[in-house]
Amino acid sequence: MPQTEHQLIFQNVQSDHLRQWFAETLAAYPELLPHPIYLRKVAMRYSTMRAQPVINWGFFRRAHRHYRVDFSNHLEVTVHVKVRELPREVVVGWFAHELGHIVDYLDRPWRGMIAFGLGYALWSRYMREAEKRADSIAVDHGFGAEVLATKRYLINHATLPKHYKKRLRKYYLSADEIEALITAYEEEGEMPDIVEI
Repeated sequence: MPQTEHQLIFQNVQSDHLRQWFAETLAAYPELLPHPIYLRKVAMRYSTMRAQPVINWGFFRRAHRHYRVDFSNHLEVTVHVKVRELPREVVVGWFAHELGHIVDYLDRPWRGMIAFGLGYALWSRYMREAEKRADSIAVDHGFGAEVLATKRYLINHATLPKHYKKRLRKYYLSADEIEALITAYEEEGEMPDIVEI
């Protein structure tokens, strides 16, 4: 009998609306059904949100891999971006982007995941292509408007530090690029070509 519900685990997430929004967003990613997915609130000093595989025995076999989306509770980050207080459209766009990363991880063997992590950490072009791919996957899953809302919110949010906005502009697609991606998707009826990494 095919699995019809996601295996969703919340860790340190007290907000009912964040739990609901994440579950609703995840429901649009049927390819993630076989994998346990965690949403965790953890201390991250330099990021607000990230998606990664869980490092356990399942990591070495793609079919048994677990994945997690983490969001920060670190004071230095949350003084500027309190995820639980953001508008629904912005949070859903962010979740859709992070789940896009996980979809991108699905076919990578464990050695490929390690190479991906090194490439992401060491080469800005590699990181930018990974972020573009995550956005493209989110758009392909019907979250174009939400991803666009997230980009606009983060760039236009007055209290974000300059270094954070500079990083956003350097590594992530702009609102204009997201709009072009949405238009291309709507015209072609499928996800546009993306550079493979």
